[in-house]
Amino acid sequence: MKKLVKIIVSMLCTAVLSVPVFATACVTPSEDNGKPEHIDYASRAKLDLTSDTKKQEVTVKQYVDGDTTHFYPVANSTLQGCNNAADFSAESAPTKGYAKARYISINTPESTGQIEPFGKAASKFTRSKLEGAKSIIIESNDDKWNIDNTGERYTLWVWYMPNDSENKEYRNLNIEILQEGYAFGSGTSDADSRYREDAMAALAQAEAEKLVIYSGEKDPDYYYGGPINIDLKELRFNTAAYEGKKVVVEGTVVANFNNSAYIEMIYEDIEGYEETGLRIGMQVFYAYTTGKVLEILSVGNYVSVVGVVQYSEWSGSYQITDIKPYDRYNPDNANNCKLIETVGLDNAFTVIDPAEFVSKEEKVSVEVTKLNQDNEEYTEVVSMTYKEALLGSSVTVNDVIVYDVYTTTKEDSASKGAMTLYCRAADGTEFTVRTEVLKDADGNLITESAYINKTVSVKGVVEKFDGGYQIKCHRPDYITVQG
Repeated sequence: MKKLVKIIVSMLCTAVLSVPVFATACVTPSEDNGKPEHIDYASRAKLDLTSDTKKQEVTVKQYVDGDTTHFYPVANSTLQGCNNAADFSAESAPTKGYAKARYISINTPESTGQIEPFGKAASKFTRSKLEGAKSIIIESNDDKWNIDNTGERYTLWVWYMPNDSENKEYRNLNIEILQEGYAFGSGTSDADSRYREDAMAALAQAEAEKLVIYSGEKDPDYYYGGPINIDLKELRFNTAAYEGKKVVVEGTVVANFNNSAYIEMIYEDIEGYEETGLRIGMQVFYAYTTGKVLEILSVGNYVSVVGVVQYSEWSGSYQITDIKPYDRYNPDNANNCKLIETVGLDNAFTVIDPAEFVSKEEKVSVEVTKLNQDNEEYTEVVSMTYKEALLGSSVTVNDVIVYDVYTTTKEDSASKGAMTLYCRAADGTEFTVRTEVLKDADGNLITESAYINKTVSVKGVVEKFDGGYQIKCHRPDYITVQG
């Protein structure tokens, strides 16, 4: 009898799957518990290297979030159909040399400019699959590379071969993200979607199995509480304890560029800096938030910022993000950033010694408040290097020679014309200053000839780059040529 039931169920499944309806997946109940069998649609979809779609073997340039990754093309790929890196570069006008990939058919919760439940989980899932891959291939949906409405990102199917794969077959990561419950559907049912059937079935299965975002459960790693008031110094010296939490912190806005404001406070109670004080700063990434928030975060304003603390893959450091639009109808909304007063920049851009910035071994120490397992407060002395303490704050270096300059020259890069100034102090200390694209009062691009082999003074914000520290200068008047 069991055998007859199985045959009938199998026949019914075959009949249902032959009809173009994709709301649910028909599968045979398992022997163990009667529940539908979990189907691996990510492997059921097959990559055809001989098809007319665009394909390119790639490596990861930058992990962004669950549905966006940046890839470098492999120039000399030996895979069939994947030797068109030159063709890819020629067509990728907005980002020549690499692809900002927006995954087709999926929309994962936000985890960068905004923070949503399960956003970080989705981001980690995507990264875990690509980090352990033997090979990665990106594929267009049709016979050309397609750009989304941002004008920069390519809509792509992403395939990867797991490191432990024995059959050397590729898995469709878009579909796998859907089937494991880390994404909502986005254009999943579009008639021209290349892998529509498997994507729709994967989505239906995740909903039926109540996985992750469909579970009805709260994200254990998402902070659902209200904003925590904290001093900027304590936040910087105890950042990991507040990762993922919403905080309220005050500071003076000393710079604003690249969708970020930089706030700082001056402290005179830090060990070793009682007399001169030390600036503690932090990046506030407001992404594409518009309106009154941008007025509040104007340079020279002393502000109260409300946002979520998170680690940024981009900057290699912690930042405050998930800045909400200002609620004009409820000024007392706990999520509102607020202007406290306008104070100007008279106390900003402290003068630092390049030698101390580069190699000072003495650590900066402060006493911070922490919580034990019983939620009881206790104090602990926390230390970090001098350059770590300066991260995100405004500084000035005087009388240094620019002995070399590197200029970004990619024609289609938003950074075309930005420079890295290689500087040397009088004592021989060397460090780098990275500029934005600088233009004079007439709108003309300022080039390396303005600074090479000249003595300059520079104002900027300390940032991390390639595992080290440099000074970022975003205004032409912040570089003064001495001679």
